[in-house]
Amino acid sequence: MADIGLVNLRSDGSRLVRREPAAPTLILVGLPPQHILEEVVPQQVDGTTVPLATVRAFTSGATQLVFSVPPEVDSLELSLESLLDWERLVPMTVPVVRPGTTPAELLGSVIEFPTRLLLTYDEPVNWACPPEPRSADGRTGVWHALLSGDRGGDALLRALARADDRPSVPARFPLTTENLADLVTLTSRTELIDAAGAPIPLPSAPLRAEQFIATPLGASAHLHGAWEDMSPGAVAQLESIDTTWHDLAAYDHITGLGRDQFVRVVTRGFLSTGHPALLVSEVKRLFVAHKDEGIVAHLRREERIVLREPEVRYGENTGFAHQGREMPFTELRVTDRVTPLLRTVWPRNAKEQPEPRQAFWIELQDGVHDHQFTVLATDREGRKVSFTMPLVFVPASRAGNWEELRDRYSQSETGVRDRVERSLGGQVMAMAQPPADAPGSTSHAVGRLKFEMTRKTAGGEHPLAGTLVVSGADVRVPALEPFAPKAGDVPVTFNHRYRDHGMAAHPARAYLDLVDVVGLEFAAESVGGLARPDAGVKVITSQAGVVPDVFGNDPTAEIRNALGAAKLLGFIDLGTLLGPIAAPDLDRLKQLGDREIQALLDDAGGTIPAPVLRVRDLADGAGKELRYVWKTRLEPPRTPPGAEPFPLDVNGAVLTLDARTVVSKDAGNKTSVEGRLRDIALQIAGVVRVEIADLRFRSVPGSKPDVSASGLEMRFLGDLRFIDTLRSALPADAFGSGAFVDVQPWGIRTGYALALPAIGVGVFSLANVCLKTELIIPFDADKVISFRFSVSERQRPFNVTVSLFGGGGYFSMLVDAEKGIREAEGAIEFGGAAALNLGVASGGVTVMAGVRFELRDGNVTVGGYLRCSGFLTVLGIVTVSVEFYLELTYEKNGSESVVRGRGTLTVSVTIAFFSKSVSLSLERSFSGAPGDPTFVDCFDRETHWEDYCLGFDGEP
Repeated sequence: MADIGLVNLRSDGSRLVRREPAAPTLILVGLPPQHILEEVVPQQVDGTTVPLATVRAFTSGATQLVFSVPPEVDSLELSLESLLDWERLVPMTVPVVRPGTTPAELLGSVIEFPTRLLLTYDEPVNWACPPEPRSADGRTGVWHALLSGDRGGDALLRALARADDRPSVPARFPLTTENLADLVTLTSRTELIDAAGAPIPLPSAPLRAEQFIATPLGASAHLHGAWEDMSPGAVAQLESIDTTWHDLAAYDHITGLGRDQFVRVVTRGFLSTGHPALLVSEVKRLFVAHKDEGIVAHLRREERIVLREPEVRYGENTGFAHQGREMPFTELRVTDRVTPLLRTVWPRNAKEQPEPRQAFWIELQDGVHDHQFTVLATDREGRKVSFTMPLVFVPASRAGNWEELRDRYSQSETGVRDRVERSLGGQVMAMAQPPADAPGSTSHAVGRLKFEMTRKTAGGEHPLAGTLVVSGADVRVPALEPFAPKAGDVPVTFNHRYRDHGMAAHPARAYLDLVDVVGLEFAAESVGGLARPDAGVKVITSQAGVVPDVFGNDPTAEIRNALGAAKLLGFIDLGTLLGPIAAPDLDRLKQLGDREIQALLDDAGGTIPAPVLRVRDLADGAGKELRYVWKTRLEPPRTPPGAEPFPLDVNGAVLTLDARTVVSKDAGNKTSVEGRLRDIALQIAGVVRVEIADLRFRSVPGSKPDVSASGLEMRFLGDLRFIDTLRSALPADAFGSGAFVDVQPWGIRTGYALALPAIGVGVFSLANVCLKTELIIPFDADKVISFRFSVSERQRPFNVTVSLFGGGGYFSMLVDAEKGIREAEGAIEFGGAAALNLGVASGGVTVMAGVRFELRDGNVTVGGYLRCSGFLTVLGIVTVSVEFYLELTYEKNGSESVVRGRGTLTVSVTIAFFSKSVSLSLERSFSGAPGDPTFVDCFDRETHWEDYCLGFDGEP
């Protein structure tokens, strides 16, 4: 039952007396192990159910109780009852010692309970050993000793050290090594000194033994301990000596005869939002029916999270990298006070040593689903929104470990994306603090929020090394919905300038950026081909609505990106014609109202350097109007040396676009566009230059587009300058009176046609001359501007006569801004005739020659002919006629060319009533070199021919 030792006591036969009256007199009592450490049986390990089986158990070491005999007691009766009468003895405790003292050096009572933890008294105590009870049937109860406080009530105990002289206990047991270390630190009353030599104020408090009964079979005990939070200063002092921050907040332990019945360990920590929380781990003894063993008792662990403080407030000093602008909430309230049972992380092998507990996602007991905390958030306008989200629990000792927290929220970890993207179901919230003069201007209906973990700044009040922030969202943008091709939630992120410097740093008070630029498209037929005002908007502002991001470091580049594929006159990239924008011009944009915009449009020298979008509600709530206004001065792009010249001369050119789209419930969408392009010159294929002083376009719903142009002049360039002598008959303003304008669904065809009257001067005669110009501006951006000039037509050539000689011809050319000359054809025919009459004989001779050429889509045809004929009649009886015809044609199709020649000689003789005709014909064709190289071209006889022959195992 017990081993009893005596110090300074000797037997005189019937009693125990002191050897030396002045020396300490002690009674040492050794008790058997008071605790049995039993393995906890997990329900599941990695999702697999663990069947009940034999569990392992370890007994604690022996307990040593030391009693001092009071000075007033001269002797003790030499009997077991006397030696076990501890009420008249003084229980001795172990004094507070320095850290690192081994158990062998300890003097005083040492109780190993639970296993591997050495306890002693923190205050004076009493031991009571009742006499052995006997029942009426002769049965005897178990001997036991009851521990209590000096004045009755609870006994106070403190932990001296861990019993590390024995093999460590493996995993799956109620208390971990860290729990035992915390108990020693928090109850031993040992003073710790920081690196500067100052004492560290630890929240020390003893264990309270509400019941502790020692028996030969083990102790029946109920221990309880609770400790306050450590101050931030104490935490910093512990870190200075590389000592961990202790997580233990409370500890309860109930045993019956040394067997665990209930063990509760409460550790401090935080949710990843910063809410202080407790991880409550309870080990209970359960009795279950087993098919082979009957009723089986075993230990099971249950874990829960208990919220300590439901509200956390955020502000500038919380530790955010950008003064909290990346967190649109000022307060998060978690309504869950206690979670359901959670998944316990067990080592795969029961013999493995448990690792210190790290931050973990709070998963339910099934190991499949996260616990969804209900969060009530307050935005920057005091509005409440609610949503659910899973969170990470961070033990207090791991709160400063940024890498661990970062890894939990890393996108590479399985399932993190679903955990950080949370649905708000269209609740309205402020994504940023609105300006004082524009409340509600930053509010949106939010479909989804996206969170991420960022590192806390130095000195922040946030308890964790990382702060949870909003990295993006899917929001509704009402100003765009009636006009954008895709309505609904659009993904956004915080504007970088707002995030880094605040809303005041942005000229238009931007706070959000659209992840994908939203294009506002107008129908091509609504804009006359001048320039499709397709705009890409990216920045959401509190003052100017949704605008292109023209307020960055390179506003011109941002406007180019916003314009996307906008084309001028259907084929010229408008973005290449934009000049740099000065900062003062950008500052003016945010001040533009409807009156200021109209004043700039009316002013010939005024400009609106960047596209301005305005969305306003119509009167009486009839709908919305989107107005797109832009008036910019175009600049020619820089052409690299040796490159083709740019087809458009825009020196001093001004482009104005004013597009309005009205969306109403009754009339649907209606777009009206006014466009104007001034002082441009279009140079096509280096052969013609078209100068336009003013080109206007106006499209109103329900009416045909109205196009007008003034100050148009054409000039031929290069080898075609000679045609300018013909265009001298054209009026100076070709698009003035008499010009034609034909507006069709596919585009605008405009030009001028002039038929010249016959001109006769002496022996010279010119007739059937018609000069025609035609300019086509397509509405379809896939097509380009084309220009045609012709002098007469193939069907109606002009005629020229000079005395005995005459002829005719035509010329036509089609060019466009993309391919240059697409079609060109022309022909000229000339010749002469003479007659002779000598009375007896008469005759005549005719000679005609012609040349025709055609160029179409890269294929060339050139041809010429010569026809000679003559006749002679003698006395009207004999007639002889001769005709000679020769034709030569050159055709080139792709890389192949052909030359064809044909000649015919016809001789006719008529005598009285007899006639005979003979014809001789000859035709030949010659093919030019094909495009592919020949076999001989592929080989060099001096270097390759021998290798080629050897490849066939032959002799060269």
